[in-house]
Amino acid sequence: MTNNNPTWLEINLSAITSNSAALIRETGTPLMAIVKGDAYGHGALQVARAAISGGAQWLGVARFGEARILRQNGIQAPILVLGLALGEEVDEAIARNVTLTLPSRESLEHFSARAKAVGAKLRVHLKVDTGMGRQGVFPDDLLPFAREVQDSGQIIVDGLYSHLAAAEETHAANEIQLERFKKALASLQENGLRPRWVHLANSAAAFYLPQTRFDLVRVGNVVLGLRIRIDQPLPESYLPSLSWKAKLASCRRLPAGWGVGYGLTYIPSGEEWIGVVPVGYGDGLRRMPGNQVIIGGQKCPVVGRLCLDQLMVRLPQAYPMGEEVVIIGQQGDESIRVHDLAAVYQTSQVDVTTLINQRVPHIYV
Repeated sequence: MTNNNPTWLEINLSAITSNSAALIRETGTPLMAIVKGDAYGHGALQVARAAISGGAQWLGVARFGEARILRQNGIQAPILVLGLALGEEVDEAIARNVTLTLPSRESLEHFSARAKAVGAKLRVHLKVDTGMGRQGVFPDDLLPFAREVQDSGQIIVDGLYSHLAAAEETHAANEIQLERFKKALASLQENGLRPRWVHLANSAAAFYLPQTRFDLVRVGNVVLGLRIRIDQPLPESYLPSLSWKAKLASCRRLPAGWGVGYGLTYIPSGEEWIGVVPVGYGDGLRRMPGNQVIIGGQKCPVVGRLCLDQLMVRLPQAYPMGEEVVIIGQQGDESIRVHDLAAVYQTSQVDVTTLINQRVPHIYV
């Protein structure tokens, strides 16, 4: 099929399937593939299917609406909603067999009332706050809370989890959180209340803190082939899944002193080939210094201020309209990866990919 898009993402689904299988093999633990935020901009439905093909048993999303889309498109794997669910979403979660997070007594009252009203039981994973300070009951409150949940008669506790705040770092908090979690889990186990699925490890912990793996690892980055730490490569068995490409819109030789872009912040000192690429901050690039693209197998600097829909690039020679330009990916021996942009922007990799605008078409290969 002819690609007439001026810019597009290519998502390699085989890489996602392979990465999922490698994770399961190397951790020896079942996988919950995290596909929240449209799988960090990669496409939740397609990534979910690819991850399941690689052996993922669970999927994790942030909001119930994300789970609804997966169910409406035939995904039958267990899904955990990590965030808030209210009102009729709870009823729909029961009807669609979606598991919700239960982080508080207030949520317990709400869930119980909704489940009683529809005359069916709701599956949940209890959330314990071991030091992230975000959501969940405190470890010392977990046992009485679990008993309240059991006594409600409307809730099936299928899991228990917490979230590590500093798993990407060598931080004393990791051991503290793990010990709090183990103590809380032991209190349930000693009283016959241990649920089937116990999970603590995110992407970083799954790799660097094997003692946190328990019954599931919750992984987003590595399923997609993104690094855990931007300065540390993944093993060669993991493959990047996302490329971002465009077609050169124009190429002209500008005379010395001819300004480029808004504010005329770039003035060629001599004659230069300047190309225009139909990608801008409206597509998700950042209006920050340090952007590059690859064309003709060479990295070339973006010059002048990034526009909403276009960027200008200094080229070593003339190239024809339609020449392939790589924003993220590889061309010849050169590559620009998501972690490279994350380093330039001083942010996380998923911040880069999630903010790529939906107007950039996704092509799955």
